[in-house]
Amino acid sequence: MSEQTLNNEQTMLADSARKYIARGYGAAVREASVAHPNGCQPERWQEFAEFGWLAMPLPQADDGLGSSLVDICVLAEEFGRGLVNEPFVASAVLGGMLLADVAGAGLRARWLPGIAGGSLRVAFAAWEPGGAFDLRAMATTAQPTERGFHLCGRKSLVPGGAGADAYLVAARVPGNRIGLFLVEAGTPGLTVTPHALYDGQRVAHLTLDTVPSSFALTIGPDDEVLALLERAMDRAIVAHCAETVGVMASAFEITREYLATRKQFGRAIGTNQVIQHRLVDLLVEIEEARALTRVAAGVADRETGSESAVRRRYSAAAKAFVAKTATHMWEEAVQLHGAIGMTQEYRLGQFVKRLAASSTLYGGAEQQLERLVSVSLGSWRSHLTEPSSQDIAYAR
Repeated sequence: MSEQTLNNEQTMLADSARKYIARGYGAAVREASVAHPNGCQPERWQEFAEFGWLAMPLPQADDGLGSSLVDICVLAEEFGRGLVNEPFVASAVLGGMLLADVAGAGLRARWLPGIAGGSLRVAFAAWEPGGAFDLRAMATTAQPTERGFHLCGRKSLVPGGAGADAYLVAARVPGNRIGLFLVEAGTPGLTVTPHALYDGQRVAHLTLDTVPSSFALTIGPDDEVLALLERAMDRAIVAHCAETVGVMASAFEITREYLATRKQFGRAIGTNQVIQHRLVDLLVEIEEARALTRVAAGVADRETGSESAVRRRYSAAAKAFVAKTATHMWEEAVQLHGAIGMTQEYRLGQFVKRLAASSTLYGGAEQQLERLVSVSLGSWRSHLTEPSSQDIAYAR
């Protein structure tokens, strides 16, 4: 299957999600979700579970569906199109898939079926204050004790962290190692401060003051653990890109409808050729963003141990392009609408806020381009220093 073409199952998935959102996720439901302290209404989350959407990212052996990232992106795009506020990407894709990657048998049985069934949510606490979405900027520490570890530090902008039942906390361990620990909500010493982004989504800031944890999910050398965490983050980045493409698609449709009905000097604004050219440019950029996102998802699905650099390049390229396109989309939409496009009462305003937030969350265009260059140069240098099989054969 081409990453740009949906198969029958994916088409049905997109149709069912779109119909659910049109029927059961109107403006009043979204406003209630935004007003909820956790940015996630339990009844909506339970409905997502009943549809099987929360089980998609998890392995079949753990009551999941074992869906591909391409399939997950199909659903995420529809959530973006409907401006769904619940943290599907943050909780189900990032947190859930990371836990499935590293949890042992006991923790899998304790947590994964609950995540698939909608009764439990986990969040990955990756970033720290001043770290600029960089996993390597990690100052949180984990000191060994007789019964496990004590965690100290701060985590910021934890996606899906408001109301989560547990947090996956990355911390530095003595001996130039990094560990990933599961910390349940309510653990002594853990302070969770929910915070609303300006588009209505909820994140959390964590303060860990000698927090005990006996659940060390993985501990290893810096590079090994960071590679595992980057893989989880890249999957979330690609799903986030798909969600953002859906937001752009809806913002584009709202803008096109407005230009087709709003009249100046006796005719619709949209009949002006220069306006039509700007709309075409936006449509092309959205289709390019969708195509690049699906290609990146396909690369992640096919990844082997030796292809991590390829996955990292594609996820960085997709996020850089989607972030740039999202910014262009909301700027053009506001300009083509005029002042009404920025008001809270007009429906476009909510999409504008989501696009502005999405363009920077998980790292903006500049940061992702720097990451792309770094990965590409690293692969290039590796190619220069490590002889290929053809080079060896030629030397012989």
